[in-house]
Amino acid sequence: MQTDTHVFLIGILCGLIFLGFSWVLNRRLMRGPFRIDALEVGLYAATVFLVAVTCEILVNSGYEALVGRKLWEYRILPLYDGDISLLAFIIWPVYGVHLYFFRQVLAKRLPKQFNRDRIYAIVIGLDAPLFYEVCGNLLFLLLLGEYYAYYLPGELFHLTSVQVIPIYMVFIYLGMKILDWFMRVRFYRWPWIVYLMGLLVVSSAYAW
Repeated sequence: MQTDTHVFLIGILCGLIFLGFSWVLNRRLMRGPFRIDALEVGLYAATVFLVAVTCEILVNSGYEALVGRKLWEYRILPLYDGDISLLAFIIWPVYGVHLYFFRQVLAKRLPKQFNRDRIYAIVIGLDAPLFYEVCGNLLFLLLLGEYYAYYLPGELFHLTSVQVIPIYMVFIYLGMKILDWFMRVRFYRWPWIVYLMGLLVVSSAYAW
């Protein structure tokens, strides 16, 4: 039995490993300098965290109500009957940082006619489950011997599922619209407020 402290440390380590890998990969794809604004990076991290945990609860519980089973269940520090994990406050912001750089890569590498949010949502909707979630689950299996998020459809060894890809695309598009709105109203000056909103969603599990 792993202690919560040990699990949190492993979560931080997995996040740092992925950030390092993401940085190297995105740099190679970018083939040039990134524009880096610390407050914008923070807003990406916080917004992805907030949108992800909210959508995970809504989608997984809604899917279970309609179909009779969940799409996934978190095995590491699960909350909301496995719909989300307590580690979400570490893991999802890490993907937000990756997305900050990956979106710049897409803006530079995609032809102009494809530089629009709908195309980004399709590409990122493939990247999130097939790259980030697979990498994350493999890291947790290696370091803790347990899936971080166990996908009940087993077509991809329970590391992720192709069934979530269309759902991801829809909610990623929604998330980008929310993020762009935050940027327009200069909310990027206060990313910690968005992060606190995400923490409220996670902590609300203890109120039930």
